[in-house]
Amino acid sequence: MRAARGFTLLEILVALAVLALALMAAIKGAGGYAGNQAYLQERTLAEFVARNRLVELQLAGNWPDTGRRNDDTRFAGLDWVWQTEVKATPDADVRRIDISVWMDGADIDDEQPLALLSGFMGKLQ
Repeated sequence: MRAARGFTLLEILVALAVLALALMAAIKGAGGYAGNQAYLQERTLAEFVARNRLVELQLAGNWPDTGRRNDDTRFAGLDWVWQTEVKATPDADVRRIDISVWMDGADIDDEQPLALLSGFMGKLQ
């Protein structure tokens, strides 16, 4: 009669070590995904803030003066800082508007903005 054969203790320990490594890799990947999702959400909301600011300028109907202006706003329950830079173009009846957006509390001199948007505005006749 044959004796029943099972796994040795060493085989079980190796299998558990491989399983532990696989689970650690899965947990690390899930954590990275969660962090990346939050960053992408912030960038998307910053893009909305920039677009809203550009539309506000275009709908105001005032011919914007060249120069730079900083301000803040609240959008989607978060505080944002934006910078609008109006530049002259080769066409005297068109201005370029560059808008940069950061989360409130960011150092706008050292940090990259979460969103950059450029648009143009024509002079109303």
